[in-house]
Amino acid sequence: MKIFILILVIHSIIFSNIYLLTFNFQEKESKSLFPINSSTFSVSSQFILKDIWNKTIGGDQIDVARSITKSKLGGFAITGWTNSSGKGNYDIYVLRISDNGSVIWNQTFGSTGEDKGYQIIESGTSNFAISSTFMNETALFPNSDFLVIKMLDNGTLMWNRTYSGPEQTSTSMVGDLGRSILECGNGDLALAGVTVTNTGHSDVWLFRVSPLGIKKWERTYHNWDIDRCYTPYSLIECSNGDFAIACYTYNSTKSNDVWLIRTDQFGNPKWNKTFGSDGYERPEALIECQNGDFAIIGNIKGFGAGGQDAWLIRTDPFGNQLWNKTYGGIEEDKASQIVEMLDGGFTIVGTTHSFDIGQGDGWIIRTDSFGNVIWNLTIGTINGDGLNSLVSLGNGSYVLAGITHEFGEVLSDIWIIKIQVSEAESDSYANNLIKGYELLILIITPILLISIIYYRMTKKNKIIQ
Repeated sequence: MKIFILILVIHSIIFSNIYLLTFNFQEKESKSLFPINSSTFSVSSQFILKDIWNKTIGGDQIDVARSITKSKLGGFAITGWTNSSGKGNYDIYVLRISDNGSVIWNQTFGSTGEDKGYQIIESGTSNFAISSTFMNETALFPNSDFLVIKMLDNGTLMWNRTYSGPEQTSTSMVGDLGRSILECGNGDLALAGVTVTNTGHSDVWLFRVSPLGIKKWERTYHNWDIDRCYTPYSLIECSNGDFAIACYTYNSTKSNDVWLIRTDQFGNPKWNKTFGSDGYERPEALIECQNGDFAIIGNIKGFGAGGQDAWLIRTDPFGNQLWNKTYGGIEEDKASQIVEMLDGGFTIVGTTHSFDIGQGDGWIIRTDSFGNVIWNLTIGTINGDGLNSLVSLGNGSYVLAGITHEFGEVLSDIWIIKIQVSEAESDSYANNLIKGYELLILIITPILLISIIYYRMTKKNKIIQ
C-alpha cells in the first residue's frame, strides 16, 4: 500500500512540473533552432513555424528593402535603395513580386546624388505611390527634396513630383527629407517628412496633394531645436479624417523625446504630447487602434534591459499614455514597424543583436493588446540580417522585407520572406511531454505491481515454511 501511494505521489509531482513548465514556457524564449535554406529560425516551442519561401535579391553593391505593401491584384511591391544599378550613388529602388516571391519587374529612379525610397503604398486600384528623398543636383547648392513617385502596377511611371519646404529658396544649402505617405479617403495623398528652416533648425512637415500631385496645403510644426518626422509609417489618417504624426523632438539639454501630434483634416494642430526622459527616445511607426487609441513603436536607450530596446507606447485618442513596454536584451535591438492584429494585439518587426546568432538577425514580436509577449522569433544567419517592414496576411502568415548578407560580404542584399506562425494544436509540445511520462508510468507501474506481488508471495512462503 505504501508503494502504491508513493507511485501516486511521483505521478502527481511529475504532472505538476509539466503544468509549471508549460506555463513558464510561454514567458521564455526557446533556444531550439532549425534551418531554412541558409537561414536559422528560433521560436517559442509551443508554436509551430512554417517557412513558405524566402528570396535574396540584389546586385554587387548595397541593396536595401525599406517598405513592403500588398497589392489587390496579388503579390507585393517593395521600395528601398540600391547602388548596384551603376547610375551613381544610391538610387530609389522599386520591386514588384508575385505571391510566391518571384520578381515580376524592378525599376530604379535617381540622379548622381543620394536618392532613397522610404515608403510604398497601394494607391487606388493597381497603382503604387512612393515617398522618397531625392538629391536635387540642379540647385545652386545641391540639396534634397521630397520626391513622390506614382506608378501603375505594371511598372509604368504615371508621374513624379518634387516638393520643397515653405522656407526653401533657390539659394538654400540644406534640403528637405521625404519619409511617410498615405492615401486619404478621397484619393488625395498626405505626406510627412522634415524641412529645414532659415534659422538652421528643422521642423516636422506635413502637406497634402491631389491624386495628380498638385499641392493643396502644407503645415510645419516646431517644438524644440530639431523636430523631425524621420521614418516611414509615421503618418496616419485617423478614422474621422484627422491626421496623426509620430515624430521626435530634440535639443542639446533634453536630448530626444517621442513627439505625437494630432491635427484636423487641414493640418491645424489639435494637441501634441511628448514621451520620454532625458535620454534617447525615437519613434519608428504609428498606428490607430481599433478603438481609437494610438500605438507608437520606437526605440529607447537608458531604460529597459540595456543597450537600445524596442519601445511600445499606447495612448488614448487624446494622446494620454495608457502604458508602455520595452523589448530587448543587453545589446542593441531595434523595432521598425508595427501592425495591429484582429485580436487587438500587435506584431512588431525589427532587428536584434541580443538574441541573434551573429551580426544581428531579423526580429518579430507578437503581443496581446497590453503589450505582453505571446511569442517572439529571430530569423537570420551568422552573417548579419535585419527586417524593416511587414505585411500581415492573417492566420499567422507574414511577408517580411529587409536585408541579408552573404558569407564574408559587408554589402547587403534585399531579403523577402514569407512565414506562418501558428499555435501548436492542443499545446502539442506539453502533450507530447505528458504522453512520454504517461508511457513511462504505464511501463513502470506493472513492474512495480509485479514486484509487490512477488515480494508478498515470497514473504508468505517464508511464513508457511
